[in-house]
Amino acid sequence: MPDSLLVALCAVNQYGTEPESWSFGRMGLVERAASYIIGRVRGSRGETETMRDAKAKPETRRPRVFYGWWMALAGLVMAFYTDGTGYYGFSVFFDQIIRAFPQWPLWALAIGPSLQRLESGILSPVAGYNTDRFGPRKVLLFGFCVAGLAFMLLSRMQNVWQYYLIFLLAAIGQSHCSFVTSTAAVSSWFSRKRGRAISVVLLGPGLSGLLVAVWVWMIPLLGWRTTLLIAGLGYWIVGLPLSTVMRRRPEEYGLRMDGDDAEAPKEAGQRPGSARDVVYPMGTILRSRGFWQYTVAMALANMAQAVILFQVTALRNMGISLGVVGLIVLWQTISSLPARLVSGLLSDLFDKRVVLAGALALQVVAVLVFAATSSVWMALLYATLMGTATGLRNPARLTLQAEYWGRSVFGRLAGIQTGVSSVPGILSPMLIGWMFDVTGSYRTVFIYLALLTAVVIPLVLTIKRPEERPPLNPREAS
Repeated sequence: MPDSLLVALCAVNQYGTEPESWSFGRMGLVERAASYIIGRVRGSRGETETMRDAKAKPETRRPRVFYGWWMALAGLVMAFYTDGTGYYGFSVFFDQIIRAFPQWPLWALAIGPSLQRLESGILSPVAGYNTDRFGPRKVLLFGFCVAGLAFMLLSRMQNVWQYYLIFLLAAIGQSHCSFVTSTAAVSSWFSRKRGRAISVVLLGPGLSGLLVAVWVWMIPLLGWRTTLLIAGLGYWIVGLPLSTVMRRRPEEYGLRMDGDDAEAPKEAGQRPGSARDVVYPMGTILRSRGFWQYTVAMALANMAQAVILFQVTALRNMGISLGVVGLIVLWQTISSLPARLVSGLLSDLFDKRVVLAGALALQVVAVLVFAATSSVWMALLYATLMGTATGLRNPARLTLQAEYWGRSVFGRLAGIQTGVSSVPGILSPMLIGWMFDVTGSYRTVFIYLALLTAVVIPLVLTIKRPEERPPLNPREAS
């Protein structure tokens, strides 16, 4: 078969009536079919010189919508489900488990989430390494499969040893399908607009209160066990298809970060060699004081986040009905939405350390308000402050990490940071549960956690980049 047939078919494919694709600029169906036929004749299993040239020189036609934004949108929906079920939503299920097993002390029940955080801490560096090495798609597929299975098994749990083992299994899944994996993928597709893109992903947790309201509505109708079973199936139905949208780096598909053209102008005020595109070797980062200062600061700040696990139980102990508590949690997540968008924009324009420190200061106020809460109105004030603090915090800290230490090792660094954070995160649920068993109140322990967060603020404001200069060749950083 002559090569002219391939040329002719390629011309039909290029100038035919097919609409322009928004994909990665891969070859058209007709071209691939013709190349396969010629390859079969030549015995080369379909890969001709023409196809090899096309792989080496992908099309430069600019897509209508930069693919990184599709990834950010998929990350938003995945984060919506994982946070609405495994984070904010789990506080509702945790309250039901407490009431279903009154013979178990609260500190013993709190060991379950602590075990999850322990294993997540061990596995998060592994998940981060896997994300950088194997790509986010495979990591997310694995995570959603395991997390869904864990929730379905939890719906059948009958005794304490099953409870603990299932939480360990849930930790394996959650550490691989969390929003950190999605933001690591999205971060690799953006530079100038990285803060805004990460904010899009983190709108998912902000909207997750809507899903919490669904669980609150379903539990009285179907029971907490059936609702947990449905939640587990949801991990598969929602997460598995969307995981396939994630990709590695845009350069592998003939694209550039932010969807720029080959000679896109630099952002105003951006210096050559700016830290936005910096690439440090892993060893340089791990030897730098700034990275460990950041990691320890986030670990201590995360202790106060354990308040969210107990907020449903604490509010119900005040005599507030489950339906009203569900509305308070919904308001908490919705109130974070403007902050998530503003945080991304502020992080792109100003010093990310200041934005992050401001979020932590607001978290201190929120936890102190919750410690003093005695009515629905004070609970709504707490929800507003905590939601805003969380919304400001996560985009700022993730964009700070990408700017100070680079995108090539983003997943590994996020895994290390999450792993270290799990150490105090393990202790805080058990500490809260134990102090409630002893004092009958959450007030004292919440005040301690707020003061601990206040100590973190100076640490954040003094974080510095590594003193060593980054290599000019990004390959040296691997």
